[in-house]
Amino acid sequence: MAAGEPGDLGGYYFRFLPQRTFPSLSAREITSRLRQWSMLGRIQAQAFGFDQTFLPYRKDDFVMAFFKDPNVIPNLQLLSNSSGQWTTLVTWLLVIISIMSYSEKYEVFSQPEREEFLFCLFKHLCLGGSLCQYEDMLKPYLETAKLLYKDLVSVRKHPRTKEIHITSSVFKVKAYDSAGLCYPSPKEHEQTFSYFIVDPMKRHVNVLYHCYGVGEMT
Repeated sequence: MAAGEPGDLGGYYFRFLPQRTFPSLSAREITSRLRQWSMLGRIQAQAFGFDQTFLPYRKDDFVMAFFKDPNVIPNLQLLSNSSGQWTTLVTWLLVIISIMSYSEKYEVFSQPEREEFLFCLFKHLCLGGSLCQYEDMLKPYLETAKLLYKDLVSVRKHPRTKEIHITSSVFKVKAYDSAGLCYPSPKEHEQTFSYFIVDPMKRHVNVLYHCYGVGEMT
């Protein structure tokens, strides 16, 4: 295999998991809220499996291999900046230059730090899309953020203490090609984001994507 081809970065190979669903984004009450917040039709989650042990200190190799994998390129969806329609990556020649870690080794982070991703979800829901109709109460935002968090993040119970520990690593990812920023969108915005949530036990990576704009109205 020539240098730079898919699969040469750390030996990671990926597979699309279309059967993995995310009820928090499809429940009737939640879709109604997303419509009100101008996010419906512009936010989605996808799942992929991988075949090697995930090592947090090699997260850069992991994400690079993900974008270059031939099973990812035709399946990873994003919103077209020109048409506003869902499309897929057109090339694997991407350079990852921005990876923000929210948790790498859960045992070295305090509980508040491990819950930071939950706050990010809450903030994104509060800000919404370009025609967001804001809630008068915090409860809908909190409920939706917790349901989404539960869908995306994996936990396990300590066999001795029975305490619940977060096992997922979360990364906020941006990618560039020869023309500049291309993922999650060529247009940068606080509400345009892609989070990679890696479950090292199941060897799954969940991708939460949202592109700022006018969501579905009906």
